[in-house]
Amino acid sequence: MLQYYLIKNEINNGSDNYIAVSSNLKTFTIEDVFDEIVHPGSSISKAEALATFESLTEGIMKLVRQGNSVVTPLVNIRSDIKGVFETDEDTYDSSKQQVVVNMSPGLRLRSVENEIEVTKVTQQKREPMLLHYYDNTSDTSDESITPEKGARITGNMLKFDEEDTDQGIFFVNVDDGTETRLDNRLLRNKPSELIFNNPTLPAGNYELEVRTGLLNGSSIRTGRLSASLTVA
Repeated sequence: MLQYYLIKNEINNGSDNYIAVSSNLKTFTIEDVFDEIVHPGSSISKAEALATFESLTEGIMKLVRQGNSVVTPLVNIRSDIKGVFETDEDTYDSSKQQVVVNMSPGLRLRSVENEIEVTKVTQQKREPMLLHYYDNTSDTSDESITPEKGARITGNMLKFDEEDTDQGIFFVNVDDGTETRLDNRLLRNKPSELIFNNPTLPAGNYELEVRTGLLNGSSIRTGRLSASLTVA
């Protein structure tokens, strides 16, 4: 059951309507998926299923690395180039442009959309809600981080106390868990929008969090962007 609640639509200024936010918090890993399909009496073990999946993944990644598009029943994958070229004689420069991998649902996965049941729930906690992260230099949404360049977060309840080091914008490295707090780079601090220059970050994948204080900072609430962001 897909649970959702409604929040004010802050994307279109002046709008009086609302948008739905999914409140399903549980996430399953590939191991959990195989627990669902591998059971006593199965012709294949969980270890064999995981090994097959790994081989399939490596095969797809090999094709994608070569610049190919891959179409599967679950997901369609293709590569693209983000960025601006000054003239028609320009060539790719990794300091100015970026290769990105785009994915969209395949036919079988798309067919599930009409089978998902939904139910409206009440938002339980007052906490920051991150809708989108926009990276100015790469001109992407919810994908790339360009260190030391401009960026923007949209959402609800985003405003925080800049003097409180427990509050703010945090970039959390997915691999080692290290946190980088945005420091002295905030250009706009509003409930529905934060504008800032990204901090210096090493290459890697990051979770983006906004932490705000309620009741005069005595209670810290954390909101997290659903997408993982990448520093190339």
